[in-house]
Amino acid sequence: MNITPQNRHILIEVLDETEDDTAPSAFLLPEGYEKPKSEHIKVKVLDDSACSLSFGSHVVVPRHMIQEIDIGATTFNLVLENYVLASVE
Repeated sequence: MNITPQNRHILIEVLDETEDDTAPSAFLLPEGYEKPKSEHIKVKVLDDSACSLSFGSHVVVPRHMIQEIDIGATTFNLVLENYVLASVE
């Protein structure tokens, strides 16, 4: 299933954020503790029809501005063009 973003929305892919958690910590943390996530996230542009970004480029957006849309068994991630903070090369 495909969707076409409208009204200045950009179809994006949230990139994997795996971090190396094998480094020993200077503090003892409770079981189940999760490190707070960064306010911003790097994403990949999948549909550039609504903006001047090129397909496959990486950009930085605020994490809380990503909209998840579930259609059937497929999840799409969209963000408004004006929330793109920077391009990453």
